[in-house]
Amino acid sequence: MIHLIGKYGLAIIALMATWGLCACATAPKATSSLANPDTGGRELQRGIYWYQQGCTPKALSHLQAAHEHFSLANQPAGVARSLTSLANLYRQAGNPENALLFYDAAISTARRCDDQAATAQALSNKAAMLIDAGDLSAAEALLDEAQLLARGTGPSAAMILNHRAVLAMKTLHYDEALALLEEAESSGVEKPSIVAATLRYTRAKVAQKTGDYERAMDLFRLALEQDRQMGFSRGMAGDLLAMAAIHQQMGRSEEALDCLEQSLKIHALLGNGNIVLENLERLESLAEQTGSDARVAVHFINQWLAGEAVDVVCR
Repeated sequence: MIHLIGKYGLAIIALMATWGLCACATAPKATSSLANPDTGGRELQRGIYWYQQGCTPKALSHLQAAHEHFSLANQPAGVARSLTSLANLYRQAGNPENALLFYDAAISTARRCDDQAATAQALSNKAAMLIDAGDLSAAEALLDEAQLLARGTGPSAAMILNHRAVLAMKTLHYDEALALLEEAESSGVEKPSIVAATLRYTRAKVAQKTGDYERAMDLFRLALEQDRQMGFSRGMAGDLLAMAAIHQQMGRSEEALDCLEQSLKIHALLGNGNIVLENLERLESLAEQTGSDARVAVHFINQWLAGEAVDVVCR
């Protein structure tokens, strides 16, 4: 949620938790039943959990383990899903070259397996990354194909529509973006859920882009509440960062300081040093403007960035 697409990419991996790991016709059947999960499915679930917590190193180890187990068991559908999950992780970690390689590998594997759901998911996720990179025409082509393959309702279909809304926003078609989000929200998305929070976040960005800051703030608060209910730490940090920006735009320095401090503390605990460093001077400037003392907050932020948290959850 660091920037326009950042939040949207975060919800993608959460969808993996809802996928059935149906195998190809030539492979042994794999099950993702929570009551009796296979080893690959179990590792995939663990990777998803740690990703949602914002813990990239732990997520990476479990997702790699999932890929190994799916490969060893000759479960191509599971291989495709683990590749897509790893691509999502590389994308969020700021490694677009590896992300694209893994997305393409996932798409190829899913197509060979004739798994339309996995193919649609990988295409949709790659499209989100291309939107982020500004390659809008290529992204639109991938979303067209993904939508044909997805066919139906549910979180995957909702995320495809969400990406279309982001694409419409990029081309300044805000009414179209809102219509797509309306369609996404009526496609059977559970609440609370990370997907539902993402749709709220996207709607908030539309309101912000059109200058309706109060409406945007209300929607960001709703996204934040849903992310809190889901325990989605990285999502909460992004919501708060977006809210801080709006408060600052509206001249509400104290509120901006409060949201920014909360956001940077989460990012510091998650080890997101780049985001913290980009905003630390801004935090100190807001504290000076409001006559506040930010030294305690800065102390903990620096301590956590240095890996000196008492309970180092993400390392």
